[in-house]
Amino acid sequence: MSNDQDSNLDKIKEEYDFIANSVFYEIYKEFDISCTCYNTDNKASCPPSTLDSASTSTNVINLLKELYSNFYRVNITCQGHNNDYFGDYLYEVKKIGCMCLKYWLYDQIITKGLNESEIKDLFNGYNHYINGKIKDISKNYCNFKELDLNDIKNIKKIYALNTFLHTYYTNFNNCNSNSCNYMEYFGEGLDEFINSIKKCSSNEYSGNYCEEFNEFLNICKDGNKYAGFKTYHDNDKNAEDTSMKYLLSVETYEQKPLYIYIKNKEVLNFVRNSHFLNALNRTTIAATSAVGSAIGLSSIFYYLYKVKLNNIFIYKYFTIIYIKCFSKNFL
Repeated sequence: MSNDQDSNLDKIKEEYDFIANSVFYEIYKEFDISCTCYNTDNKASCPPSTLDSASTSTNVINLLKELYSNFYRVNITCQGHNNDYFGDYLYEVKKIGCMCLKYWLYDQIITKGLNESEIKDLFNGYNHYINGKIKDISKNYCNFKELDLNDIKNIKKIYALNTFLHTYYTNFNNCNSNSCNYMEYFGEGLDEFINSIKKCSSNEYSGNYCEEFNEFLNICKDGNKYAGFKTYHDNDKNAEDTSMKYLLSVETYEQKPLYIYIKNKEVLNFVRNSHFLNALNRTTIAATSAVGSAIGLSSIFYYLYKVKLNNIFIYKYFTIIYIKCFSKNFL
């Protein structure tokens, strides 16, 4: 599953229905509600008519209007000014509302097929009509950084994996198709998460993408229970924190070790090997000749051997990876 337009949260939720029952999705789906559907706010979240001239693209104008409404709801709720929105999840919006909103926007950009020019128009419209322009909402509160299309795709993969990790609580085989779609997509999200840690801790890289990623990483560091990852600079993590039990990886961030934990052992088996295999697929296997490819394939067979035999989902995932690697080397 590599089609980004088919990888929005609503599609992923259809495959993993436990996401539909999560707090994250309860917040996310409120972004689909029209600003005219609330009976108690006097249409306060509806955008001004000036947005009609924000762009020559209808796609951009319509998305800006939706962003205005949802930006207003999240920020007003976070500041405690009213309880008109998000039902029983006011506390949770204060914790993850901004992240939910960003995930929603990036989903919309990809799903609607906005091009680079339209994306630039969108962020210009955000800065001209929304950021710092709404009464009672300060500038840069839950701010959006201007990203290009590739950066949006990458950060969205991280958000997708994070959503899967923090909402997962049932048997890892529990998906709604024989192929368990999106596992490759989640693997790409893990690769991007690890690569972004490396890239954004280097002095060679800066800019909007790293600012956006570092905001996400701070959520993972501040004890937010809705983060799919939890990170510590000291391996002696808080003994009272039993939610994140399993060490996924140790990376270097800001010239210090960064210990990355997740909460599920079943998921750990997948994501560790996913990261290894994706990295291997890009480097070792891609670089080997047909004569020397047995080295790469032996590693594949080794990890296939380690897969739990009763876990058909992981077996299928590794089989797909093996076939891809085999075809690259021999076909």
